[in-house]
Amino acid sequence: MACEHSTSSRVAQLAARIPKRTWDTHMHVVDPRTFRLAKNAQYQAQPHTLDQAKAFLSQLGIERMIIVQPSIYGNDNGCTLDGLRTLGLTHGRAVVQFDPETTSAAQLREWHDLGVRGVRLNFKSVGAKLEQTSLIAELQKYADVVRPLGWVLDLYIAIEDIPLLEAAMAELGEVKVCIAHLGHPSATSLDAARDAEAMPGSHSVARLLKQGQTWVKLSGTYRISQDPRHPLVSSLMREVLKLRPDRCVFATDWPHTRFDGLDVAPYLEAICDCIEAEGVPLQQVLVDNAELLFDGKDQSV
Repeated sequence: MACEHSTSSRVAQLAARIPKRTWDTHMHVVDPRTFRLAKNAQYQAQPHTLDQAKAFLSQLGIERMIIVQPSIYGNDNGCTLDGLRTLGLTHGRAVVQFDPETTSAAQLREWHDLGVRGVRLNFKSVGAKLEQTSLIAELQKYADVVRPLGWVLDLYIAIEDIPLLEAAMAELGEVKVCIAHLGHPSATSLDAARDAEAMPGSHSVARLLKQGQTWVKLSGTYRISQDPRHPLVSSLMREVLKLRPDRCVFATDWPHTRFDGLDVAPYLEAICDCIEAEGVPLQQVLVDNAELLFDGKDQSV
């Protein structure tokens, strides 16, 4: 019971810090009972419904969320869009997956009207081996489709592969790119680096941030290290905040797929501490930046 009280107390303290109108910019909704997983899904997920998501986020005082299409659904966005319809435009946006060669402009516009504001390309968790020419070609296809809509290319890509992304950016034109989970450095990179600047790919991240089209999600740090305050993870967060505080957004990464039973509060607390340690208001990262990136400004306020 003492442990439960400690956890609830920590969540309450965190909720007291989180600004009103905060956006969780990366969370998933999964309901295999209603929406069947893709045949090639890499794991069998338990139901994590929108009601469960809202219950979790309400503890933190968060009502606005970006539902990101999980890899286990492939290009079938049924579950994600169902959640978005329920949330509505005041409280929800979504990032979907699709084939740019077969998806019509009418379909994209329909999704846009619902609140879709990005497309997810997941390279990291599916173990993709990236090569520069093919990556540039793939990103160009998506950029050409989403550019007229002002959507985001939401990338789950390893920081070690960011130099390939940097080479591709010159070919993409005016399109927003967002890197999930700080680029999720590998354990090898984490063990070998002295600090964030010594981490492979970090210099490319810095150059991309300075150019202004690239954003970074401060999220999923538990996927990088079990230590909520791992010095290299904190160093990486503080470095991107120092470079471009206006290009950082916040996310809980609920429901923490493949990390069942995780107490995420210490990790979220560490993210907020890093933001404030760099003299950046939580309002900027958790509200203002998210509204700009995902077109989430509430016109009623």
